[in-house]
Amino acid sequence: MTKKKYTLYKADENGDGPAPCAFFLSPAGCRNGDNCKFAHILPNDGKSKAKATPTKTKSTPKAPVISSTASISSSDISSESEDEAPPPKHVTTKTKAKKTKATKKATPTTPKTVTIVEDDMFLPHGQSSASTPVAPNSESDKKKRKRNSDPFAKPKKSAATPTAESTPKSNQKKAKVVKKQDSFRDLDLPIASFQLPSAHVALANLPIASPSAITAKKATPKEVKYPIPNNTEEGRKWKNAVLATRANPKYKSDFDYDKAKEIEHDELSSLWFKASPFGPDKAGNPHVVAIDCEMCETVDPVSGAKNSKALCRLSIVNAVNPDEILIDTLVKPKWPVVDHRSRINGIKKDHLENVEFTLDHAQAFMKALCSNETVIIGHAVHNDLIALKMEHHCCVDSAMLFSIKDEPGATCSLKDLAFSVLNREMPDVHDSVNDARVALSVIEEGYIKTNGKPEPITRTFSRNRRFGNANNGADQLFVHRIPKCCTPDHISKMFMNHTSVQPTEVPDVEFNSDTGKTTVTFASIQHANLAFNALAGEPKPDKTGRMQKRVYLRTGGYIAVRKMIAPKKSNTTKE
Repeated sequence: MTKKKYTLYKADENGDGPAPCAFFLSPAGCRNGDNCKFAHILPNDGKSKAKATPTKTKSTPKAPVISSTASISSSDISSESEDEAPPPKHVTTKTKAKKTKATKKATPTTPKTVTIVEDDMFLPHGQSSASTPVAPNSESDKKKRKRNSDPFAKPKKSAATPTAESTPKSNQKKAKVVKKQDSFRDLDLPIASFQLPSAHVALANLPIASPSAITAKKATPKEVKYPIPNNTEEGRKWKNAVLATRANPKYKSDFDYDKAKEIEHDELSSLWFKASPFGPDKAGNPHVVAIDCEMCETVDPVSGAKNSKALCRLSIVNAVNPDEILIDTLVKPKWPVVDHRSRINGIKKDHLENVEFTLDHAQAFMKALCSNETVIIGHAVHNDLIALKMEHHCCVDSAMLFSIKDEPGATCSLKDLAFSVLNREMPDVHDSVNDARVALSVIEEGYIKTNGKPEPITRTFSRNRRFGNANNGADQLFVHRIPKCCTPDHISKMFMNHTSVQPTEVPDVEFNSDTGKTTVTFASIQHANLAFNALAGEPKPDKTGRMQKRVYLRTGGYIAVRKMIAPKKSNTTKE
């Protein structure tokens, strides 16, 4: 390898004398003055200002002459290699820009969709999430599991958010609503009537009681943030029931509209509205109404986001005169329907094909009907309001006004309430007009007529009542915390794979929130006990004292299997 030798250019043409001083011609000048070891060259004659002892470097090639008119820079006196040619005269060396490598933008990775095979949903018998850790597919999956143990919770908002261009034009149309109207009765809406074949029979036998007046109490400071129905006589009759609903410990979470918006797709979360303040424009409207909605499940064709509470039927009756149906119509969902839930609501695909009434029309009706003080009555009414995208707090909820005997914290179903309070059976297929009237009657008979002190109801079992079964649920197991993608067939296969005991009946899963529940029936009490005992793990009592076990899912989380009968307390006393 050739050793490079470096030398400075000389001051004159002969290559003699010291090298020129780089600082002499600078604005600051050379700090060494006459003591500088380099040559101070004058611009007009090129001569050195101070004489210095000439030095000669051996075997040094002659440097090119620097003109007196040339400006001297640090680049002109920089060193060069012996093997390289010196820079030409009067040429200022340009600094080349460094080439920077373009940083590759990281392509966002779409979380892998968890595909559930029917026989592969649950972990093998005896395994739990602790013994078989499941690695999440992405960071978003981790957050979902942290927020909710349901492994099949709705995915986070997709990056491919539909725009106005990608959204079908039919979805972009807004409801044509008459701007000037005296009341909700003047709206010109494309109502799509719907009635189940057996609905008129159930409605004809339904006892309807008129509302009773109750003594109003002063609201606590915590309740001031929500409107109170003080401006009308009808509203004041239901004031205590409104406050009692808000006092339920579950109210804060069930009526948490901010949370509901947060987990929704952007396109849906932007549709929410509130009723206008009470004023003269609503004075002639009913101020207390009973409501029930039917829902289906839809999917956004662009992003794949799901809406498990898509409105498909809206029914509202006048609470003062329940015979008056203010509206009863099918509703065309915004996105394509993937599950009509016909087994629950009786609505099939062909029923919705020619429907023109949309969520926009439903919201226009509610805006014209309700003020922020309108009392809305129903069972688990927060689900109906979420389907309508309506933020409302003057509500009376039958699910929050009654309790179940020996089951603190449990929520009673409308079927249990109807049988216990009204002594009547509810049909298996829901009819929203009937459900609205039943919820209203249950509250009037069981809550208002008892001055807000209803007796705890006893949980009933329709199957046992129908067939005269005296087992009272001992031949059944209650399965809850069921994820939304889990079907009755999954539950049946789970019992076969884990216990080798075949259930005789697994009803449709009832979803009231992010998870569902159902009651599984076996051939006998012995079969039910055998199935429960065969499940892996130690049984632990729940809040009601009933023993339950967990069955873990492959994707994380678990379902709970619980006995229907609490163990008998020992009668032995200490001597």
